[in-house]
Amino acid sequence: MAGSRRDKLGSIFSRLTGLLRSGAIKEEDRPIWYDVVKAFPPQPRPPPKQNIPNILYPEDFVRVHFYNTYTDPGATKLADKKTKSVQQRFVDQYLDLHEKKSVPPDSLFEETVRILKEGGVRLITHEEKQAEKSQMKDRDSERESKVNVRQPERLQAGDPFIANATVVSSRPSVKPQTKAKPEVSSVNIDSLFDGSR
Repeated sequence: MAGSRRDKLGSIFSRLTGLLRSGAIKEEDRPIWYDVVKAFPPQPRPPPKQNIPNILYPEDFVRVHFYNTYTDPGATKLADKKTKSVQQRFVDQYLDLHEKKSVPPDSLFEETVRILKEGGVRLITHEEKQAEKSQMKDRDSERESKVNVRQPERLQAGDPFIANATVVSSRPSVKPQTKAKPEVSSVNIDSLFDGSR
């Protein structure tokens, strides 16, 4: 039954029209939207399967090769239209070299990298990024090991860390005196309800 409700077999409007014609739904029980859709029908849908060609530009291949080799250089300010992103500068330089045909096609990528690095652009490969991460982890673990070298659970009098220090106890040497509770005399409840008032 669920398969009969699919759009391929008919829209909601066409199915409701069929129910009204057959008498399954009375004319006065039709939904409010039915008259509006009947007066102003929607635009026809395009065919469900269209052959949309893949649109690829020459710079797409350059970008893919760039991202496979180098890490993302960071965020780009889209509002700043004067400054191009590192990726766009790379693509522009690559296409410029390709158009001039001054460099053989096999070494276009390496030449573009060399020109950008000479221009002050910092390009980091994926391997260099992983090496930086591992070095940072090593530094962090060294810091933690230096901090956690000696953390005794209990300090003792013969401990070299406190040999010249005065040990002060956090516990008071004299027990605090508790206040004496006032004595409460007992009252016989029955005596309160005597007939003598």
